[in-house]
Amino acid sequence: MIFSQIAGAIASGFAATFFMTLSEFPFWMKWGMDGVGEWQVDSVILSKIILRKATPIKQQNFPWPTVATHFLNGIIASIAFYLLLPFFNFFIPGARISILYDTIAYSFVLWIIFPVLGRSAIESLGRIRISNRGLLVSLLSHIVYGVFLGLFLMFVLG
Repeated sequence: MIFSQIAGAIASGFAATFFMTLSEFPFWMKWGMDGVGEWQVDSVILSKIILRKATPIKQQNFPWPTVATHFLNGIIASIAFYLLLPFFNFFIPGARISILYDTIAYSFVLWIIFPVLGRSAIESLGRIRISNRGLLVSLLSHIVYGVFLGLFLMFVLG
C-alpha cells in the first residue's frame, strides 16, 4: 500500500512540475534564464553535481538538463510533502483544512527556502544573478505547482 502511495506522490510531483514548467516557459521565451529564477537555481544545483559551469543567463537553446533537474526536484518535493503530511497534521493545529491549502503553503515555503533565502548562496556558487523578475516568476510558478500538486494528491490519496 505504501509503495502505491509513494508512486502516486511521484506521479503527482511529475504532473505538478509539468504544469509549473508550462507556466514558466513563456517567461523563458521572453527573458531567457534571467526570467525564470527557479531554473537558475536548478542550473546551479546541476552544475555543482556534474562539476560544470552553470547555464548562461542568455542561453538561446532550451535548457533540457536544467529542466530535467527541475522535474527531479519537483518529484523529490512531492515525496517529501507526502511523507511529512502526517507530521503537519499532528503538530500544527488546523493544518488539515484541505490538502490543497497545505500544498500551496508548502510550495510557498519551498519558494522562501530556495530562491529567496538561498538566493545569495546560489548566486555565489553559480556566479549568476537571480533577478527580481525571476523571483516573481518563481513565486507564481510555485503557486501553480502547489495547486496542481494538491489536486493530483487529492485524487491519488482519495
